[in-house]
Amino acid sequence: MKQNWFLLGDIHGEAVAIEYFYNHHRERLKLDDCQNNIILLGDVGLNYSITGLADFYYKTSLSKLPFTYICLRGNHESRVSEVIKRNPSRWNPIEKYGGLVYVENDFPNIEYLVDGPAIYEFAGYKTLSLPGAYSVDKWLRLANGWQWFADEQLSEEEMQYGRMLVNHEKSVDLVISHTCPIEFEPNDLFLGSIDQSQVDKTMELYLGEIENQLDYRRWAWGHYHADRLYPWKDGKEKLMLFNEHVVDLCKFMEMGKADYFVDILA
Repeated sequence: MKQNWFLLGDIHGEAVAIEYFYNHHRERLKLDDCQNNIILLGDVGLNYSITGLADFYYKTSLSKLPFTYICLRGNHESRVSEVIKRNPSRWNPIEKYGGLVYVENDFPNIEYLVDGPAIYEFAGYKTLSLPGAYSVDKWLRLANGWQWFADEQLSEEEMQYGRMLVNHEKSVDLVISHTCPIEFEPNDLFLGSIDQSQVDKTMELYLGEIENQLDYRRWAWGHYHADRLYPWKDGKEKLMLFNEHVVDLCKFMEMGKADYFVDILA
């Protein structure tokens, strides 16, 4: 069976972007013909409400579409380990992609990567997963009683484990993260209402450290609500994604210096 692999940025609790993609490519995404895998680069929103029915309805709507969703944790969703603690009998750890993922019994096609750094293999590409980010609207959320997760960023222990992985692996094909290394922050996209001197840059500085030490070919992240290919450098390419365009993972991995964003779309 043919394997399709896709990348998409923050969908924030809405299935609309994936429904649109499926409806416009229905013929080549039929389950009888292929297995469709989509890596979501954080702020998926599947474990945002945690209690009540909102998460259930959202997961149900995604499950109706012929995709396996591979979810990287962003900053606007709970750690999967915390969700499992509430209802451990409803969840199972599964060894897959050369690592560990967590699956809820009722939604077997939605897979959650571990809460901390990890190595996986997606479509034959060795991949370093680096979840988490800081919420720039943290204080607004707290003031209004909106959901905010105190453990949204990697802990110092998790960051140290990530450093150990990099020292051990030395080289990977792909890095996926929710936010980006500090050098590649899109300053032009910063919200004017946010005082950047008050923004915690721990994750971006950490990812910058990893970027300087790791030999990699491609890096993809979300978080900034825009699509952008960065300048090609030393055979490396970096990609920022939002939720309007779905990227073909293999096209991204095999793209050349002269290729444009349109050339890697699914």
